[in-house]
Amino acid sequence: MATGIRIRRRDFLKVAGFSGAALWLPWLPGCGTTTSSGGASAAHPVFFTDAERATMRALAAAIVPEDETVGAVEAGAVDYLDRWLAAFDGPRPDVFRGGPFSGREPWPDPATGAAGRDFPDDDFVTVLPLTRLQELAVRIELYGSDAVPGGDVNAGLVPQTRGLRAIHRDGVAELERRALERGATGFAELGEAARLEVFAATPAEFQQAVLGELAEGLFCAPEYGGNRGARAWRDYYWDGDSQPLGHTLFDPATGAPYDRADRPNQSRDPALPDGGFDPEVERFVEAVVLGQGGKRFF
Repeated sequence: MATGIRIRRRDFLKVAGFSGAALWLPWLPGCGTTTSSGGASAAHPVFFTDAERATMRALAAAIVPEDETVGAVEAGAVDYLDRWLAAFDGPRPDVFRGGPFSGREPWPDPATGAAGRDFPDDDFVTVLPLTRLQELAVRIELYGSDAVPGGDVNAGLVPQTRGLRAIHRDGVAELERRALERGATGFAELGEAARLEVFAATPAEFQQAVLGELAEGLFCAPEYGGNRGARAWRDYYWDGDSQPLGHTLFDPATGAPYDRADRPNQSRDPALPDGGFDPEVERFVEAVVLGQGGKRFF
């Protein structure tokens, strides 16, 4: 990981993609209780103390700063992470959300196939119950295999899993400890370059977890607690959930499919920058799309 410099969005996407974050995005765990507009409920349980949350916000602001695109803090990525780590602290596990429609796109007009005036309900606000196996897997990821009954059933075949809650609590403490060694009163007092240098000296498991979860918090559906106002989708030229309208429309009069002019499916999108994506960003986005079962046409 680069140190001593401000990580721009292309560098974050490159590192996050290599860290495995691109493979995590289709799963999108760690959702928070939301309203139909995707706004987080203040009553939802959180994991970090106020001091720990301030440290994580300072770290996120250094890794993905606010510039011409939305930063991790402004997108709510830290709030997403905070609620994800507390997924089992509420009255019911809040991990997976419903679908398939969010209400952000309309139904097609039955006469033309173009965008109609009717919108589906936001099914993403529905919290889905976990199966027994899903709950076991998520509890192991959060709490560690030794702390979950039955979590060590495969101990003879796979290594022990350390829980994300312990990884983050210890990682935040490490950030503060190293900041004090530099003469600062706290991690947030450090400049951006120094924050990145301190972060690069923390355990690799903490670095990988933070990078992956910031990517999730940036690009998840807003109902999951991050990507506030869907700004990251807009700023990074990501359409998000496009159904039920979709990109390829169907003309009932001619019986032929056709592409939306503003968001074509089989040619380059005119809304993208003239020069296209940086190669690192394009590889990251392509990995996400293919991981979700998509196909590249050009």
